Amino acid sequence: MRTMDKMLIDLLFMSQKRKDLLILLRNGGKTIEEIVDILNVTPTGMLPQIKKLKEEFLVLQDDRVYRLTPLAEVLVEKMQPLLDILEVIEEDKDFWQERDLSGLSPVFLERLNELKPYSLVKPDPDKLFETPEVFLENVEKSKTILFLSSIFHPVFQETFLKTENNDVEITLIVTKKIYERLKNDFGKELKLYLNQEKKRLFVCADEVKIAMLTKTEYFMMADFLTWKGAYDQESVISFEPAPLKWAEDLILHYKDQAQEIKG
Repeated sequence: MRTMDKMLIDLLFMSQKRKDLLILLRNGGKTIEEIVDILNVTPTGMLPQIKKLKEEFLVLQDDRVYRLTPLAEVLVEKMQPLLDILEVIEEDKDFWQERDLSGLSPVFLERLNELKPYSLVKPDPDKLFETPEVFLENVEKSKTILFLSSIFHPVFQETFLKTENNDVEITLIVTKKIYERLKNDFGKELKLYLNQEKKRLFVCADEVKIAMLTKTEYFMMADFLTWKGAYDQESVISFEPAPLKWAEDLILHYKDQAQEIKG
């Protein structure tokens, strides 16, 4: 990395005060009194940071009002999504460092900030071989289910292949390996599933590096494999619109590349 690039990155990201100020000024110019009041800082602590930003032509002073320069406006616009992504990662740093996200295209990696707000669901040591209760509770009350999977999980036979779910719209997207196992081990149930009007099954020809991804009208839940390719049963869960939209778009991305299996 060139020295000038590193200096600019340090200037933008290595000071919380500078980051907060740049984001604040994105919404319009502010006086020093307004800045210290909104950001809850002292003039003594903020003025040296303003001086550095002025020296690099990122902030200009118009009488008593500080504003972003045109260059800074462009940088801050690009900086905000990155800061949001960093906030997502830093909230559960150990978890994200262990995840293999190579299965996500750049488009979805750049939208990782949309997972806010979320919670982590960790496996109960006493129920390691059981489907998480929070998953079952929300799936069972859902009427529209999108489910992507690269692993064989008990939820297939416990929930998705149940014949009594006739009124629930379910779309399953699985790998070839999972499809073959469903045919071999649950052929009768799979046939009944495919004969229902509201049930669809798609098979991905390409590798899927996401263990499981679920989206319904109530929640989303994502299980990413670790860098070692292991499924450790730690899940990201959210009930908010932005994460649900992220999950739906990603599942449909895989669905569009998959082949539908008809009954």
